[in-house]
Amino acid sequence: MPVETTEHENLILILVQTYLNQNKYFNMRKVISFINAKLKTYSVDLNYRAIEEILIALTKKKLIDEGTKFTKLDVLNNKKRKQIYEFILKNPGVYFNTIVRGLKINKPVIVWHINMLARFDFIKREEFENHEIFFDSRLSALNRKFRYFTSKEESKKILEYLKENDYGITKTHLSMKLNMHHNTITKYLDKFEDFNLILKKKIAKRTLYFLNEDFIEALNINT
Repeated sequence: MPVETTEHENLILILVQTYLNQNKYFNMRKVISFINAKLKTYSVDLNYRAIEEILIALTKKKLIDEGTKFTKLDVLNNKKRKQIYEFILKNPGVYFNTIVRGLKINKPVIVWHINMLARFDFIKREEFENHEIFFDSRLSALNRKFRYFTSKEESKKILEYLKENDYGITKTHLSMKLNMHHNTITKYLDKFEDFNLILKKKIAKRTLYFLNEDFIEALNINT
């Protein structure tokens, strides 16, 4: 989702980009002086304080960041950085080592680009189950957790089996058919219940699990 900006913010952002084309990195004090001088060619009445407030607003919106050499509009111009970003978009909840293996890019290079992507709010990094994982920043916190758990191979196998066998399945049956430990099956079924992915019914002293297909289709999740 694009970040909303005012007319003055758009103008200042353009001037910041002009400044960065001529300098190595963003320096707040120097940028304000540069913009103040440039505004003389525009019919815009902004004093030092007003310019500073707009720059602070742009920083909070993560469109600029002091100490860097580009704005958010320039971040994806780097081929490798864009490649990493697109890989994360396609693999929500992906591990760092999975990015390294998938893209065959050196670890220090990936670390640098991931830091830039996070700094300008393209991605979010979170820790789940003692693992650092990466998401598109536009996903809500609940959706990030949802996509993390449903992207796991165990999740996909369980959901696919429930989809193909819609007559109701017990934990024991799932454990045997999918060759997964009973505790693993319990862990994922509990998570699926939290996300309303499955329905649970008790029939003749047996607890049966059914896939809530309407919920999955509504979220456009491909299991």
